[in-house]
Amino acid sequence: MPFLEMGVAPFMSFERLRGFLVKERMEVERIPKSSPQIIVGIDSETVKCLKDLKIVNVKKLSQQDAKSLSQLMGIKKSQLEKWIYAAKILVAVSEGNFRDRKKIVFAGLNNAGKTAIIHTLTKCEPTAKNQQVPTETESTEGPLREEVTLFGWMRAELYDLGGKEQYRTKYLEGDGEIFSQTDLLIFVIDFQDYERYNEALGYFESILSLYNKAGETPYTTVFLHKSDSEGSVSQEMGERIERLKKDVAKILKKNHINRYHIDDTSIFRSDKLFLSFSSALRKSISTVPVIEEILKDYGELLGSSHLMLFDNRALLIADYTSDDREVFTVATMGMICLRENLAKNYSLNISTLTLELGPSEIVVCKPLEWEDKIFYIASVLPSVEKSSVLNLLGEELQPWIRNLGII
Repeated sequence: MPFLEMGVAPFMSFERLRGFLVKERMEVERIPKSSPQIIVGIDSETVKCLKDLKIVNVKKLSQQDAKSLSQLMGIKKSQLEKWIYAAKILVAVSEGNFRDRKKIVFAGLNNAGKTAIIHTLTKCEPTAKNQQVPTETESTEGPLREEVTLFGWMRAELYDLGGKEQYRTKYLEGDGEIFSQTDLLIFVIDFQDYERYNEALGYFESILSLYNKAGETPYTTVFLHKSDSEGSVSQEMGERIERLKKDVAKILKKNHINRYHIDDTSIFRSDKLFLSFSSALRKSISTVPVIEEILKDYGELLGSSHLMLFDNRALLIADYTSDDREVFTVATMGMICLRENLAKNYSLNISTLTLELGPSEIVVCKPLEWEDKIFYIASVLPSVEKSSVLNLLGEELQPWIRNLGII
């Protein structure tokens, strides 16, 4: 019989899984019915408390809500999050209920800007100006699929669905198989093409109706695209954005989609586009709340208003913030791009970057090299001396990032 450290999927290291999740070597099939005590960090006293709550095995633990359990047991929510998600990962692996990649669908009318968005996200930098992007004078013919790696190790399939009417009709025919098992739906509306708003909204509603009938509820993001204003928008444009957002929200509610986000985007503000995509992507990954709880604990320990984790393309994997100032995030994205370019073009491997924004506000950005990948932890600190703690944070985050997207 297979043991836990034996791999069944190329993206997962079961030796690593065993090392940070399970205390002992055991057969995979036994995990769901085993005592929660097999999970690293759970002691006999905790097991007794869990047993009193009728949580007698790993599978039952995987079905719990951390917030409710924290109130019952008097244990920090962040600690319970880690145990519960460890149980979820172990159960998913033991029962074979995991997927080796995420499915991300970009849909919308022809010329809405889908291909340009995908090009920007996969080929461009988030802070570069005057980048070469496709103008989309020729619409995408049918569905195009591209395999990419996001957030370091997580594999994803990006579907660019050509938006001509003939293709839309084909996508919606029958059971709409092209949309099945979607983890993230990104629907793009050309904000400038207001004469086609009704057509775009009708297509959007048809797609959501398919998901509704299939019992699927992918995280849904709507990009009101080509809103290219660099400064404040006019009153007329602002009113049009708000009306369109209300129309979109009404359709989402009608189709029982409760997990969604609506954002105005532009390929000429690639930093904002990266942030919008990052936000949507991490909302579709169930392990991210664990990472954000860890960031919150360390942020409070360090007295940091911002603590962020990025991949090497400056996609924001997770963050903790106490004041929601986007400027720190954008500044960090610029620091990451600077270090990546210095390493690539001049072979300069800088260990730590700092940016002083004002009295007692220093952005510290540290690269973390994990196997053949590079990630970045960044924090807004009152002084640079505390930044050594970020190395400890990196060690705690690594196994969760290494197995991101398993469930």
